[in-house]
Formats: sequence, structure tokens, C-alpha cells
Amino acid sequence: MMKLNSVKAVFVLLSALPALAQNPAAPKPIDLLKQKLEQISASVSADWGIYIKSLDTGEEIAINADKVMDTMSAIKIPLLVDVYRQVDAGKINTTDRFAMKTADKRFGTGVLRTLDSGLNLSFRDALELMIIQSDNSGTDMAFARAGGPAHVTQTMHELGLNSITATGTSFDWFRALAEAGDPSYSKLSPEELFTKGFPDKLTDAQVERFHFEGKHPYGLSSARDMGKLLEMMATNKAASEKSCKEMLRIMGRQQFRTRIPRFLLDDANIPHKTGDFPPYIANDVGLIQTPSARVVVVFFSAHHRGFYSELEDAIGRMSEQVWGYFNYREHKPAVN
Repeated sequence: MMKLNSVKAVFVLLSALPALAQNPAAPKPIDLLKQKLEQISASVSADWGIYIKSLDTGEEIAINADKVMDTMSAIKIPLLVDVYRQVDAGKINTTDRFAMKTADKRFGTGVLRTLDSGLNLSFRDALELMIIQSDNSGTDMAFARAGGPAHVTQTMHELGLNSITATGTSFDWFRALAEAGDPSYSKLSPEELFTKGFPDKLTDAQVERFHFEGKHPYGLSSARDMGKLLEMMATNKAASEKSCKEMLRIMGRQQFRTRIPRFLLDDANIPHKTGDFPPYIANDVGLIQTPSARVVVVFFSAHHRGFYSELEDAIGRMSEQVWGYFNYREHKPAVN
């Protein structure tokens, strides 16, 4: 059965249709959906960048969608695209294997940092963990083999996505954060940083200042450009059809499901990628795909203070509204 909130969302849109027919100046149904998303996002004390696009009807919603924001780990999607474009060009083979070293391990999300050095894994293993567990060790292994952040940025700009910038590796970000508590950390190598750990004197106030100053974003993009990249992936324009299908397959195995998928039914296939810096940033970007709709959804947030669950809940509730709207067929305009 459809969830109660979704029933209410669709009912509101349905009840508005007769008035729309009689009064052409009345808001369009898509505008009512935008108003609902604005209400939900405004209920949380945070800055937002939101972009929604139906791949079936072309309808769009853009709320601060051109503001360049910190992607956090959502930048791993552009990295994934860069890798698979090089696979298509015969420059990278994802079946190549290598032994993980201590110097490859990174703090934060993921499991590779907890495993023994010397672990033999394939490049595809690292890519899969980079997406489904946001593994930072796998991410930097991918950066190293793809040509680094500058290569990812160049690829995005070649695709016309000029706001997408890979600002550095996971190591660069974590070292900058550690340096906020102890300037001597600026000279540490990857192995030294991982072995030494974060400085004990790194305070909550220093972490907050690190975020609000915005000097060391993990990655940068506007919500619109990230949405365009997702559309390219869904329409086999980001890389070859085979590679696009493989990237979306990996994203569909995402294990962090407390945002876009949170309130959706099992009929929704949701390839997506999160990005986190609690409690300030909770991002989620991807596709909501059902038998009757395909929709790009991008939710960027920043500068949040308060309970992290509020950010996640807001993204879940906005995604539910999007799902409810685009799964009601009768309101959809024809595509020319």
C-alpha cells in the first residue's frame, strides 16, 4: 500500500486540478510541489541547494540550484564517471588487482581502513566500496589511478559541468581538518597521518570553524550541475551505455538509506550517493526510478546546527513528495 503521507501529497495535487482548469492563473501542479519542498527545507535551519528533474516530462524544480556548495562524498560520483570514461578509452582496467598498504588507509567512512595491510583487492572492489559505503580509502585509490582530482575536474568541465570541482583527495581533507587543531599536521604524509591519528586537542569549536570558513571543501558543485551529470548517466551520455549501466548498478547498492529512500516504497529503484559532515552537511543525490517515472533528485545542505536526524528526515520527506507527484500519471504534461 502507498504510505499515508504520499496519499495525502497526491490528494492535495488532485484536489487542486479542478481549480487549475477553471483558473489558468492558478499555480501549476509542479509549482505546488516546489512550494511543498520549500516548506520542508525551510523547517530545518540549514542552507539548501535542490534540483529536481523528470526525465520523462522535462519538468524541473530549482531551489538555489546554481549555488556552488560542498558536495562532501557526493563528489565520488564525478570520480566514478571519470574512471569509467577511462575504462571506455582503454586506459583503465577495473579487473587490475593491487595490495593495500597502510599508506592507502584513510579515516572516516568505509571498511578498508579496518582491514589488514597487504589485502589483495581489485580496482572494481575499491570503486564499489567507494560508492556503497563511501569508503575513503577506496576513494583515494581511485583518485590515484584516475589521474587525481585535477583530472576529474577537467573531465567534468569537458562535459560542460563547470561548477563541479574535485578539490582534493580524502587525505587532503582529513589532513586539513587535523591541521585545524594542530598546525604541525600540515607536513604529515598519508601513512604518518593514519598512524598518528587526529590531534587530541581538536575541539568541537575548531571543527565548526573549519566548516563555516569553507576553506577546505571536500568537493564543489551546484545542485543543477550534479543533476545534469546524473541525467547524463541515466541517458548513457556520461560514458558508454555499458559503463553508465554499471555505474548506476553500483549506486543502486548504496547501503546508506536514511535520506532519499527513507520513506519510499519497494517499487522504487534508487541509485544514489550520500555526502556527510555531521552535523553541518547531509547530502544525497541520485535517481528515483519506478515503473512509471524517472526523476533526478539532488539535495545539498550546509551550515546546519542541531540534530543531524532533522536534515536526513527533511531529505526523506522531500523525496517522498517528489515520488508521490511523479507517480501520479494523469497530471503529467506531454513531452514534445
